[in-house]
Amino acid sequence: MHGNSGFLNAWVDDFADMAIQIAKDIAPQDSHLVAIAVDAGNQLREQKLVHEPGEIVFLPTRASREGSERLKGEASMDALLRELAVHERRLLADLKNFNNATGAKAWNKRFRVQFVARVDGLAIINCARRMERIARDLQKRLNGNPHIMAALQVFRQRTSHVTDLRNIAEHLDEYVVGGGKIDGAAQTEPGEVFDILIDQEDVVLAARGRSARILDVASAVRDLCQCVQRTTEARFMELTWADGVDFDYAIIEQDGTSRILREDEYPPGLLGAKAATAQASKSGIPFSQQVRGNCTDCGSPL
Repeated sequence: MHGNSGFLNAWVDDFADMAIQIAKDIAPQDSHLVAIAVDAGNQLREQKLVHEPGEIVFLPTRASREGSERLKGEASMDALLRELAVHERRLLADLKNFNNATGAKAWNKRFRVQFVARVDGLAIINCARRMERIARDLQKRLNGNPHIMAALQVFRQRTSHVTDLRNIAEHLDEYVVGGGKIDGAAQTEPGEVFDILIDQEDVVLAARGRSARILDVASAVRDLCQCVQRTTEARFMELTWADGVDFDYAIIEQDGTSRILREDEYPPGLLGAKAATAQASKSGIPFSQQVRGNCTDCGSPL
């Protein structure tokens, strides 16, 4: 229990608040049900382990904590796929509204839809760029994993102009006056930067000789994510225990926060425990050397 106290404590308040909210959502007028949820939440909070100032606790190493955050945090593949789905649904609606516009005011509706489609298209471009950076980071964390490398190569071939389009959008204030990085020393006239073309099947964004079919980009992102997620599922332990079965030690400060101890601050007993853990972790096959089979999507070794 003490070993997991940091993890468990971090979730207790969320679980307790969630129970109360669910009870209110089910039956807002049922005070008895809400009282039961409040009581359950209080019981959970009473079980939290409170660490006293000066107490030493342990947690996975920094690299392991980063790996866990990369897998499940707000910039994880799962989170960005959910974000991508939101933008893609909006863009599909834009496509439908544009192509279904009829009547005397159809031109005005198409004009308004074009602006929204441009916003939604650039949101997908931004999402794709972040997804590529995350995949590259995971490849690095997994010692240059060849499966992710191959998936990234295919992704770049399918989205060759995405990086430039994202950078142009980020620095649009410079490009509209002809002063963007791609413009260089050329005397580029001030004016509109992005062109948008909406056909029956996709939205095309173009700027400074670069272009992308946005729904194709979204498809490429999903394919990249599939291969990366196959690898991270198979190599889960390499990310969440990046330094093997090893720990950092933290001391609880007077204000209740924790601070990671430097090794020269370890009490004698901790040095022995850390050495014993390191010795024990050498006895098995390293996570990185364990065979994980092949990707069910592309067939490459995981």
